Amino acid sequence: MPVLALVLWLCVPCILEAADAGTWPGFKERFISAEGRVIDRFQQEISHSEGQGYAMLLAVAANDREAFSHLWQWTRVHLQVRSTDALCAWSWGKRANGELAPIDFNNATDGDICIAWALFLAREQWNVPAYEDEGNRLLASISDHLLVERYGRTLMLPGYYGFTSPDSLVLNPSYWVLPAFRVFGRFSDPVLWDRVYENGLQLLKENSYGRWKLPPDWMLLKQEGSAIFADKPPLFGYEALRVLLWASWDNSLEKVPGVTKLLDLIASSGELPMTIDLVKNQLSEQEASAGGLAIVALCAERLGRGKQAADLWQRAARKIGTEDGDYYSRVLYLLARSRSGNE
Repeated sequence: MPVLALVLWLCVPCILEAADAGTWPGFKERFISAEGRVIDRFQQEISHSEGQGYAMLLAVAANDREAFSHLWQWTRVHLQVRSTDALCAWSWGKRANGELAPIDFNNATDGDICIAWALFLAREQWNVPAYEDEGNRLLASISDHLLVERYGRTLMLPGYYGFTSPDSLVLNPSYWVLPAFRVFGRFSDPVLWDRVYENGLQLLKENSYGRWKLPPDWMLLKQEGSAIFADKPPLFGYEALRVLLWASWDNSLEKVPGVTKLLDLIASSGELPMTIDLVKNQLSEQEASAGGLAIVALCAERLGRGKQAADLWQRAARKIGTEDGDYYSRVLYLLARSRSGNE
């Protein structure tokens, strides 16, 4: 075989894998087990409630009823195991003794929100009443254990345990999943969920920091005001990037500070940094993942920046094939792409 032909033949599997990386079938093959477990290959192949919720949302978007059923059944059996409520244990994997089981029984609120949201969307799409019943059961636990009335607002805690003190709350802006709250209002108390939505959006407006007026990954709220949570790095990055995803999904980008400044930064520098230090106004040298590029592409698209959006989508599509084991980047890419008019 000629050398050039041999090289091309050897590269064919890589080319096919890269082309498939940005698709739902490719994600299923790489990251979802036959039983419906989403596998985080960067973290000892554990599973998270957020991963299950994200994949369930993607299954609805792909009209993949069989995959949705497997994902939900695995989640219900293996994560919805707390004895006092319907919240999901946030992580599952191999324990020190080799047993495969929940690693931490505390919940992660974004996981529970996405799972309940996906159940309601599945109810609407496939007319399965059981999904509405299961969604309402989970939503009741979210309302009872994760919503708090503090400082004249209805606020969403990041988890059942570890985020409250007598004089403060630790909050994660990316857990304010605005489009999910709108759906919750269709199936539960619309007044309550409208208040959660509006209070969350107001906090996003009030909590923008640094030169580019961006939300932090974590924040601290007290009676006298809010600040970046000092026990975490003062970054817009891995966590807060999802604020832009949910605002794009919700068509409320214009109400979130910093989006146009971030797009202007990308246009002038040519890159989206992996993180931005909101105190020092420093950009990381590492470029964001394909999932991050897809989110800002969706933002540019929604704000009418067609040329910039097209360029960012192309860059994201090229990069996704180089991130073989990165479940988080892949799922962010697919979530953003599922909402794009250029899909």
